[in-house]
Amino acid sequence: MAANLRNNAFLSSLMFLLLIGSSYAITSSEMSTICDKTLNPSFCLKFLNTKFASPNLQALAKTTLDATQARATQTFKKLQSIIDGGVDPRSKLAYRSCLDEYESAIGNLEEAFEHLASGDGMGMNMKVSAALDGADTCLDDVKRLRSVDYSVVNNSKAIKNLCGIALVISNMLPRN
Repeated sequence: MAANLRNNAFLSSLMFLLLIGSSYAITSSEMSTICDKTLNPSFCLKFLNTKFASPNLQALAKTTLDATQARATQTFKKLQSIIDGGVDPRSKLAYRSCLDEYESAIGNLEEAFEHLASGDGMGMNMKVSAALDGADTCLDDVKRLRSVDYSVVNNSKAIKNLCGIALVISNMLPRN
């Protein structure tokens, strides 16, 4: 009898949470509103439409951070490969600077996840903004090179766009 009551209480709680969570689902109109606030709305809409049916803001933020962190990690590994592969001293300096920026960006994104998990939208915003600055600084560094690795450039641009999406979402989350 006691086990049955616990199961019923658990199922009731689960149903309540699902009902509450679904009442905060994001509509395609809200996705458009999010994307209109980014620097690259077409990138945003393409990203959101391929990833989501109608998630809540927390899920949307987490998936956006996941994609951002995956790109940042991929770029970090590419930069290591370029440096290890041997490049001219000027290029090596620029790529080394990028590597440092991405190491910091990955750390900032990890902290952004922590802020998201604790419901701190403002903290998430600050860490995502710092990660965006790292990608932007890297872009500035490598654009000056004669021979540019375009995967680093393209990934840095994508990271800036993903950070832009995460920043808009973070501004919609509760502030702690």
